[in-house]
Amino acid sequence: MIEIEQLAPPISEELKSKLFDLWERTFASSYQGFENMMDGGEICQNRDIIYFLRREGEILGTCHLTISCSQFSLGGIGEVVTVPRFRRQGIASAVCVRARDDFVNLGGEALFLGTESPEASRVYHRLGWRKLDGANVMMLSTGKCSPGEFFMNYTSQRGSAYVTLGSCAARVPMIPLILAPHDWLVLDFNVGLFSTRYKVQRSCMGLYPRYETLIKGGKGCFFEARTLKGCLVGLSTAKVDKYGVCWVDGFTFRRSQAIWSELIEAAFSWGRDQGVDRVRTLVAMEDKEKRFAFEKVGFFVTESESESPVQNWQIPSMQLAYSVFRK
Repeated sequence: MIEIEQLAPPISEELKSKLFDLWERTFASSYQGFENMMDGGEICQNRDIIYFLRREGEILGTCHLTISCSQFSLGGIGEVVTVPRFRRQGIASAVCVRARDDFVNLGGEALFLGTESPEASRVYHRLGWRKLDGANVMMLSTGKCSPGEFFMNYTSQRGSAYVTLGSCAARVPMIPLILAPHDWLVLDFNVGLFSTRYKVQRSCMGLYPRYETLIKGGKGCFFEARTLKGCLVGLSTAKVDKYGVCWVDGFTFRRSQAIWSELIEAAFSWGRDQGVDRVRTLVAMEDKEKRFAFEKVGFFVTESESESPVQNWQIPSMQLAYSVFRK
C-alpha cells in the first residue's frame, strides 16, 4: 500500500519543480505565483500542507490544504490532481479525506473547494462537501449547520472594525466574504467580482491571485476591513491605469457597511500617495445604493452610462470622480 505523504513549506526545489510541472500540465496555468508560499513566505499568515502520493519518485496525486492563521476556523483546498493513468483508483479521495480529517482535528469549521466537474462534485459530496448557491464551490461544515445556515451566521459579524493594508492573510477569509450573497451587483470592478446573487462565481482558491495580480509592479493596492476578533468583513482596491488615473472600489458585508467609507478612503489615499491627480470609480447602473455611498464620501457622476466588462459580462455602469481631484 502506498502511504500518503505530507509536507509544509518550505518545499525543496526538486519537489517544488515536480509539483509545479504536474499542476501546470493539469490546469494549464502558471504556478510561479506560488513560489513565495512554497518557499515559506506565508507561514505567518497561512498554514499550508501539501498531501501527495508517489511511487518510485513519481507523484501520482496531490491535494493542497490552506488554513488561515488569522481565522483558523476557515480552510481551502486546491491542486486536487491525479495523474491520468492512475485515475479511478481512489487517489484523489484518499488525499482529500486526509486533508479533511486534519482540518477537522485542528479545529476547523468551514472547508472550501472549487470544482466544475459533475463527477468530482459527486465524489466530494460523498466525502461531506455540499455545493454553494451561485458558485462552482463546495463547502464542508464540521458542525451540523447547512451552508446556508453557516453564511447566515458568518455574515452577521458585529462589533468594531478597522482597516489595514491587504496581504496574503486574506487568501482564505476572502472566500466566504466574496461568496456570500451581496445585494450589490458588482462588488469590485478592479478585480472583476460580482455578487453570487446575480452571476455564478467560478473561483475559490483562485480568488486571491486576482489581488496578487492587481498589486504586481506597484501599480495597485488593496485593503482589508477586520473586526477586533480578526474576521475579514470587507475589501477595497486601488489601481493606477496607463493614463495616471487611480480607480478605486470595494465592498463589505451588509452589517459591516459602517467601515466601507474607511476602506474607500484608504484606497484613494493610496492613489494620492502615488502622485495621481485623478481618482475615479465605476458603479453598475443597478447599484444605486453603492452610488449614493460613493457620493457621500465625495464622488460625483462624470459619465452617466457606459458598458463595462466584468469577467466577460458587459454591465451598464456609470463613472464617478472624487471631488478633491475634480477637474
